[in-house]
Amino acid sequence: MELKQELMGLVLAVSALSFGTVLASGPTPEAKALIKAQMDAAREVTANELHELLGEDDVVVLDVRQDSEIPIMGRIVPQEKQVEIPRGYVEIKTFSRIPDREAKIVAYCGKGIRSAFVVNTLRDMGYANVSHLKGGAKAWKEAGFATH
Repeated sequence: MELKQELMGLVLAVSALSFGTVLASGPTPEAKALIKAQMDAAREVTANELHELLGEDDVVVLDVRQDSEIPIMGRIVPQEKQVEIPRGYVEIKTFSRIPDREAKIVAYCGKGIRSAFVVNTLRDMGYANVSHLKGGAKAWKEAGFATH
């Protein structure tokens, strides 16, 4: 019985070390290639360009971050002026939240990776005028623009 418990402890310890190594290693080369391909395919705007676009009435700002991320960097525009759909729900909620497939949509996330995926997804869903904020909310803040 003691030997069995020791073996189980050893198995758990090795598993924990292996899991920690996987987490610490970052994205695999395949994942990096996928991210690069998605970012290369997505139309992007800079923080300065988005700041100018915000003066137009027909721009839809789409925040694809999780609710828990919003307090970290704030919102680019006040909550009532943007659409918030976390990345995992874009395919499910966008048709009802943004019914106009010709709308000028600018998506953003924390660093601009998930929003690039969203641009390509929305394009596949029939949205014609979609771009994302290059560098995400981080780039927005680094450019010195206010958050809400």
